[in-house]
Amino acid sequence: ASRCVPEPMPKETKELDDSLVHIVFRNPSQESYAAPTRPTAVLGAHVMHKGLQLGGAIGASSSVLLALAGPRGFRFVKRLVQITALTSTAGMATGVGGAVKKISSLPESEQQDGIEDRAFRIFHNRKQNLVDRYSCVGVGMGMIGGTVVCGLSLSGLIGGAGLGAAAAIGVVIAKNKTASQK
Repeated sequence: ASRCVPEPMPKETKELDDSLVHIVFRNPSQESYAAPTRPTAVLGAHVMHKGLQLGGAIGASSSVLLALAGPRGFRFVKRLVQITALTSTAGMATGVGGAVKKISSLPESEQQDGIEDRAFRIFHNRKQNLVDRYSCVGVGMGMIGGTVVCGLSLSGLIGGAGLGAAAAIGVVIAKNKTASQK
């Protein structure tokens, strides 16, 4: 019986910006300041990501109120994930809505230039890329944790993603503070 073995990647040099990850995040090993290949994708992913991070931070901060007056134990964690799902969804919707409003307020002749300019600045901001990379790892871990707590549901996935994004930002802040103290 023949086995299905994926073909190795071609050896030819292909611009890394075309890989899935590097559509929205700059490859830190590249030193070029080329424009992103898909500026609308960069800007859209950035706006949704920032909304998720903000919603996750708001949801995580609600844990103080939940701890004072809410359920205890496992029910506390489940409720926290569900609340964060709501705040994260609201954060993403607000971010996308704000971006659409901002872009549509520009004259039509300047809209594409505005998108490309903002996407270029996001794409090449090293600190922004660092935060977003940590946040992506946090989102993945949070989604796993959210599905463990709430089952495979939208609230488990989105709430976990929001909490993971917020936790990852906390890690970046703590890491930078300890690095600056050395």
